[in-house]
Amino acid sequence: MVIINPISPEEAFVARRRALIAGGGLGGLTTALALHRRGWDVCVFEQAITLEPVAAGISVWPNGLRSLDRLGIGDAVRQIGRVPGPGGLRQPDGTWLIRNNISAAVQEKFGDPVVALHRAELANVIVQALPFGVVRADTRVTGVRAGDAGTPATLITEHGDDEGDLVVAADGIRSVVRSLLFPSPEAPAPVGYTSWRMVVPDPGGLSPDDTGFETWGPDGRRFAVMPLKDQGLYCYATAPGDDDSGVEGLRQLFGDWHDPIPALLENLVEEQIMRHPVEELNPGPSAFHQGRVALIGDAAHAMTPDLGQGGSMALEDAVVLASLVGEGRVGAEFENVPIPPALEKFTAARQERTQMVARRSRQLGRLSSATPHRAQVLTAQVLNALPGTPLARGLHSIVNWEPPQLPPADPRSRL
Repeated sequence: MVIINPISPEEAFVARRRALIAGGGLGGLTTALALHRRGWDVCVFEQAITLEPVAAGISVWPNGLRSLDRLGIGDAVRQIGRVPGPGGLRQPDGTWLIRNNISAAVQEKFGDPVVALHRAELANVIVQALPFGVVRADTRVTGVRAGDAGTPATLITEHGDDEGDLVVAADGIRSVVRSLLFPSPEAPAPVGYTSWRMVVPDPGGLSPDDTGFETWGPDGRRFAVMPLKDQGLYCYATAPGDDDSGVEGLRQLFGDWHDPIPALLENLVEEQIMRHPVEELNPGPSAFHQGRVALIGDAAHAMTPDLGQGGSMALEDAVVLASLVGEGRVGAEFENVPIPPALEKFTAARQERTQMVARRSRQLGRLSSATPHRAQVLTAQVLNALPGTPLARGLHSIVNWEPPQLPPADPRSRL
């Protein structure tokens, strides 16, 4: 168990500013931890009974790992995650178009590898670092009042209203909070393809070094495999259109592709699959704040999954927000930053960066899902002929990001 800044009995009676967080996904939980470390009283409202979907993995890039380091849990995540080995891009017959080791190249260039793990495992590390009782599961958020400099914000749930100094909307791409504060046209926009995600046992068939891969086929179909630490495999597939296929549809789309894809699909059951038409916020909301409410993660800047940066962007959001809103303890010896101006700085700090990452992810998605297959092959052959790892070099503006420092919540620990 990881314990971060536990609250002593004496500290429990110190007056604190209160943050109410809509959404118990990774963004909401990480924001709760970041604010807790700054001395805030935090409460997370999650409509689901469980915190994370069972069928999803996540890749955390160095920028995300640095954010977790600021919260004291980076090493715990590195320990339970797996660093992918050599991999690359393949064709449906198994032919390699690109052979590389992205994680090793990223570590050499940016000081940390890419770490792959189950989303539920990452959520558990964060929850274990929070005080008991912070998360209120099975509680649906239905409304919000943004407040202002002289009025607290209010989060409205099915069980009643709660007031706070700060409300954080971490309730995903279909955010109730965002839809109330920033009505249409800031609605999710489909990008033209469907994704299936699953975590399954390894049936064998990978190379001896447990190589992961992504395979691009005709008509924009893709299938990727990423080994996890527990011998499981995180897989995702995409196909054009709003496809509602389940297991049988996946077998028709990918069942004749190279090993181990047919074996992965052979024993797959419907309950193991998460299927979604891929959507993004394009354009996103005009600001990431209103009054005392901040939007983070997919509620603010939902992007396509093609760069694997959606999760890391939410981790960045959490640390930046906590750095700007100041200390949570109230008293003469504490600096209580005014919230509305701090959230203006949050929008300024996060909007341009996340729009850039979303644009880059969208461009890669178009290359892999909407470009004629022959052109994809030619592009891959050119990239494979270039020295080094072009993808790692091209990620500099995204991955080479340093989060702000978070001062300890208790000023006495600074002495």
